[in-house]
Amino acid sequence: MTSLYQRLQQSGNPIAALEVVTDLMEQGKTIREIAHIMGISERWARTLAKRKKDGLPVEKLLEKRGPRSPHPKRTKPHIEAIVLETQKKTNMGARRLARELARIFSLTLSPYTIRNILRRNNRKSKKVRSKNGNRRYYANLKHWEALQYIQIDAKHIADAKALPEKAYAAVFKYKLPKYQFTAIDIRTRTRFLSFADELSFANGFSFMIYVGFMLRALGIRHKIFFQTDNGTEFGGGGGSRKRAIMEENFMAPLDITLLSIPKGQKEAQGFVERSHRTDDEEFYIPTLPYITSRKTFMISATNWVKYYNQKRSHGGREMDGKTPKEKIYELSLASSKAATSIPPLLLDRVSPFIFELAGANHTDWDSRHSLYHVIRKQTMAPYTN
Repeated sequence: MTSLYQRLQQSGNPIAALEVVTDLMEQGKTIREIAHIMGISERWARTLAKRKKDGLPVEKLLEKRGPRSPHPKRTKPHIEAIVLETQKKTNMGARRLARELARIFSLTLSPYTIRNILRRNNRKSKKVRSKNGNRRYYANLKHWEALQYIQIDAKHIADAKALPEKAYAAVFKYKLPKYQFTAIDIRTRTRFLSFADELSFANGFSFMIYVGFMLRALGIRHKIFFQTDNGTEFGGGGGSRKRAIMEENFMAPLDITLLSIPKGQKEAQGFVERSHRTDDEEFYIPTLPYITSRKTFMISATNWVKYYNQKRSHGGREMDGKTPKEKIYELSLASSKAATSIPPLLLDRVSPFIFELAGANHTDWDSRHSLYHVIRKQTMAPYTN
């Protein structure tokens, strides 16, 4: 049912409703009575009475007036644009974006403010979260120096479950490397990458030798530990002949100790396994669809390694939003500052040269010499259940 106030507004006389309200006021009607007669709220009747008393011009009396800004505390548009552009480039969530904006732009925003900006603009991080119910190992990070305890693993890049169709197809269409070898320092999250067409022992051995030589060349003098799973690309389990040969003849001279995780417990490789998801979300998914050659792939991978080590903040335990490079500086390991810039290799091409350099070309890896039957005890030193 149309109220008297609405009918007067529709009559063609813009001040007809106001004139009736004014007449009712002059007749001594109360605010409640006026509201009831006109079919308006008491609040609006009271507002009209106040404006009439203040002597406002007729054309101003009926204006619907709100605040100058409907959202006076809303983030300024140019700042909101920075947040959205950074999120588009990094695919980060609110908390990590807050750290990234503070680090790069000296822009202090609450994660909750950033969350609201992303929601208003329908922005979501493209992430897949999963829970397998496995127990987790706890690493005592303070027990280790920077670049001392390295977890090493191989990743199958062409994973249909992890990559969208275009990214997955690009690996085969342009004959890109199918495997990624990763080494990550658990204390600083510094990573070293290389790539290969085959998941072979030659490539796995070459990658470990490459990382070991580079760390020693950069002036790292303390003892180093390499932890791997029991895959054949790393020589198999802790009691295998290849494993014993590697440690005795090639790792020991570099003062590197090889460790193996308990069989079937991939969660013991938590740092390197978690980094694989970051590769998918922040490198392979957004980049692979636009890569059309191996050369472009390797250039992109080199830039990704530098970004990860030098510019990407980390919210993991004891990282406090620092980059691996900043964490290395914090731990005063100045001699390792170049470790964040070690370029990735195509292992299939360089492994023959690394074998020659390390003197492994003439090693009888399948020898049954008694020296290599020694079962070496592999420990999980940094972990407690």
